Amino acid sequence: MVNSLSRRILQVKTSPTVALNAKAKALAKEGIKVLNFAVGEPDFPTPVAVVDKAIEALRAGRTKYGPAGGGPEFLAAIAAKLERDNGLKYATNEIVAGIGAKEILFHIFLALLNDGDEVLIPSPYWVSYPDQVIAAGGKPVALPLPDDVAANPLSIEAIKKAETSRTVAIVLNSPNNPAGSMMDPKLLEELGRYLSDKPWWIISDEIYEYLAFDKQHVSLLKMFPNLRDRFILVNGLSKGAAMTGWRVGYCAGPAPAMKLVRDLQSHSSTCLPPFIEDAATFAINQGPNLLKAEIEVLRKRRDLAVGLLKKMPNVKFAQPHGAFYILIDVREALAKAGGKLDTFALSERLLLEQHIALVPGDAFGAPGYLRFSYTCDEATITAGLTRLGEGLAKLGK
Repeated sequence: MVNSLSRRILQVKTSPTVALNAKAKALAKEGIKVLNFAVGEPDFPTPVAVVDKAIEALRAGRTKYGPAGGGPEFLAAIAAKLERDNGLKYATNEIVAGIGAKEILFHIFLALLNDGDEVLIPSPYWVSYPDQVIAAGGKPVALPLPDDVAANPLSIEAIKKAETSRTVAIVLNSPNNPAGSMMDPKLLEELGRYLSDKPWWIISDEIYEYLAFDKQHVSLLKMFPNLRDRFILVNGLSKGAAMTGWRVGYCAGPAPAMKLVRDLQSHSSTCLPPFIEDAATFAINQGPNLLKAEIEVLRKRRDLAVGLLKKMPNVKFAQPHGAFYILIDVREALAKAGGKLDTFALSERLLLEQHIALVPGDAFGAPGYLRFSYTCDEATITAGLTRLGEGLAKLGK
């Protein structure tokens, strides 16, 4: 039976974040209260005004098929947003909207890659990048994890050592999931100059752009407009508009590539539901002001978690500047266990013994780390990090 299955897709692993959430929910069904810091979504509800727009659209009969790649009004709103927030001008035929940034990224890899093409992926990385590249027939090439993830999220030297004649693309993600790190203008300048001499596609995942606390998000393309003919910007409304379950994503790039992405969507999900597009159009027109107060709450939660981690023995962490994650270095604690545990095993142990869910860093190309999401209230953050400290203290005993 196995021989009749796709060898390519057999290489694709279940998303560890999805798997961990399932385990946490299973324990909850048994009556065990699990503090879940594995989720990649804010706990804020979608703004009422956005929900109202969807209800209005439903009542107006906006329940039929829409055009593949997005309707004209929504595409125009995305184009206006890109010019307003990012200083980038796109025609609507250079934009594709789809069922979340995850689907958009998948279709991008399918549209760009031929068998054996290599894609450079800086570590730490979002868990789905490598598996999506594999599913599209490409080969993910993870760059080594930097010594200081927050201060130096990416180096030109690492790119030089990893690139080959088969390299066709590089993935950028700032603010970063799982580290919360951001590429500053100096790094962007170095990166842009280097990539200007390369023929590669540049896939820039900017889904967390509004969740920037200490640094201003800048798109590489704004600094290097010469990259436009091979630059694809990916974004969506899941994080910055608290619309994770609505599944709204989009990309902007050269028209020939966007046509392929649009054509792929026409054979898969077909379109975004029109009533969701109407709500998304309203949300995207509000820009970063839609969740301004909530983003300040996230900043305070970040500061609380950072303060608590600084007091915890045997751990270090990458200072997060954006998104809503902290990458916690637990290598010293693991060493006390005699090297018997990796972060997958540690995460499982913390879930079963301490009833806290953190995602293993191995899933992000960051062995020896755990990802902590501060997307819950301050009392839960305090309780969770207390349990983490207790769990790590038990190692080696």
